[in-house]
Amino acid sequence: MTLRGPASDSPLLNRAVTMSITDYCRRTVAFTRDIMQQPVTARRDLRFSDLAFFLRFGRPIWTLGVLALVATALVAAAKAVLPLSIKFFIDNILLGETPTPDTLIAGAGGLLSSLNALIAALLVLGFFTGGMDLLRNYWTARFREGYAFNLQTTLVEHVLSFPLSYFKSQQTGYVMSRLSDDVQILQYTVSQYLPQIVSNALYVTFTFAILWILNLRLTLVAVAFIPLYLLVNAVFIRRIRAATHRERERQAYVSRDLQEVISGIDTVKSHAAEDREVHRVSGTLRNMVDARIKNTMLSAFSEYFRIGTMSLMLIAVFWFGGNEVLAGAMTVGDFVAFAVYIVTFAPTVNTFFAFPVVMQPALTSAARLHELFRIHGEAGAAPGTGGIVPATVQGRIEFSGVRFGYTESEPVLADTNLVIRPGEVVAVVGRTGAGKTTLINLILRAFAPQEGTITLDNRDLASLDPRWLRRQISIVSQDLFLFHTSIEDNIRYSRPEATFEDVVEAARNAQIHDDIMRFPDGYLTIVGERGTQLSVGQRQRVAIARAFLKDAPILILDEPTSALDMQTEDQIRRTLRLLVRDRTTILVSHRPSLLELADRVLTIEGGRVRECRGTDSPVQPDTDRTSLLPGRSTAP
Repeated sequence: MTLRGPASDSPLLNRAVTMSITDYCRRTVAFTRDIMQQPVTARRDLRFSDLAFFLRFGRPIWTLGVLALVATALVAAAKAVLPLSIKFFIDNILLGETPTPDTLIAGAGGLLSSLNALIAALLVLGFFTGGMDLLRNYWTARFREGYAFNLQTTLVEHVLSFPLSYFKSQQTGYVMSRLSDDVQILQYTVSQYLPQIVSNALYVTFTFAILWILNLRLTLVAVAFIPLYLLVNAVFIRRIRAATHRERERQAYVSRDLQEVISGIDTVKSHAAEDREVHRVSGTLRNMVDARIKNTMLSAFSEYFRIGTMSLMLIAVFWFGGNEVLAGAMTVGDFVAFAVYIVTFAPTVNTFFAFPVVMQPALTSAARLHELFRIHGEAGAAPGTGGIVPATVQGRIEFSGVRFGYTESEPVLADTNLVIRPGEVVAVVGRTGAGKTTLINLILRAFAPQEGTITLDNRDLASLDPRWLRRQISIVSQDLFLFHTSIEDNIRYSRPEATFEDVVEAARNAQIHDDIMRFPDGYLTIVGERGTQLSVGQRQRVAIARAFLKDAPILILDEPTSALDMQTEDQIRRTLRLLVRDRTTILVSHRPSLLELADRVLTIEGGRVRECRGTDSPVQPDTDRTSLLPGRSTAP
């Protein structure tokens, strides 16, 4: 390569350019070698039985599917018949040959031996094809959207039944990618590829029958190239499937990182970390781009070989067919019609045999979705899946020999024994990371103990319906969450059937009513995503109002006043005295004013729970409070 101008006088620059081109060529060769390597991943491929799993989402709308299939068949048959008009026009009208009605095609030629009859037939065929194609598009669209609705609704319902531990171990962006991107790809397949492959398959069948009648020898020549298509598929299918799986995973990682950056934008801005986050996201994005390029090039290679096979087939048909015409064994009309069929038939065959390749992204998405469906939800998380639903709740919670750790070698809680009696307020203190939040998560069944049992009113939590259990617990957490809706709806979230008066009373108890009334829209004020339109203290009091409204027999307060000023905290503390009355309450706080609410104070240290204030042993059986408190009915 020679550079023009003053810069070309620099041998160092010329050398750098030469090295750059050499390096580029070397990378291109390495890239080609890399994408053509046989995949060695042991990822489980989708089987036919797995594909049958997805048929269930089409059962409620099977009538639409049948109508779309029938319309597709009629349109394909009409399009397959159309090129025959060329034969009739040349042989019967231009050359004036009289067809011998020894075949169905020849018989049709006798009926269309005049130009007017042929034009009329073409008009009827055109109107029929156009009308049927409109119906096919309508029925296909209805089936596609109905299928996607059934699939996504069932998937969301299934994912929401997963244990809390799944969501705590996965990032939101990754889960969202699995729920949205893979469903969209499968929906696109149902709406585009499946109708196309059905239409192509029917068109190939009808065309093949017509070609067989026109000229058997030329048809066999075309059929001889089919093994080449199969060979191309055999070479590329597994490679494209593996590349697509890598691309989908890396795309999910991009969604994960983007969601995390946007969610933590306050932290990013306050630390002037925009450049760092752009660099981190760009690294993940680069991995996805590389995977996408490999996938694209594999598809391009496979398409190149299929087009080459198609071109060879056309050349062979023209050569053999031309000799047939020159030898007088084939009429000009037959050859022209055959050639037109081959010109349209070859791309259709190409598309038909490309279907296993272009379906790989959809199959990969289907495999990823099926992987989600294979994850078991919580026992009793869906109707009919089991789980005890007691009629009343006393509120006695007991840990017996409980051991739990996020890793086997480092337990957070070890041999934990404690009893929280009905109506008792127990404060839990300890250094950061001691296991206070873990204790709460175990009660909520976010995690299951690795050893020992946790019981509610002498029933193992593992045997209870998890939804019922959580309905019996009100929780005010320092890690609170508000939905992007009105203040009223956010408070009512804990009890959807509550009246507006109930919502206002809960807000008054939480000392947030006056603040709400200062907003122009009052209780209809939209709080913004995660409640960003409210101050941290206001958001915490809205969460406390939820707990008041829910009125559950068990109350968990996890640093409920961590964001409040001393004056507001004093008001809330007086209100909390009313809230904890006759409720089993677990209070996690280091505020001395709140610890005064507790009957006992437990501390967690070194994975052990011990009592640092109170007269009763934490594992001592209780008879006094249980006998005094009536059981709360759990009936809605």
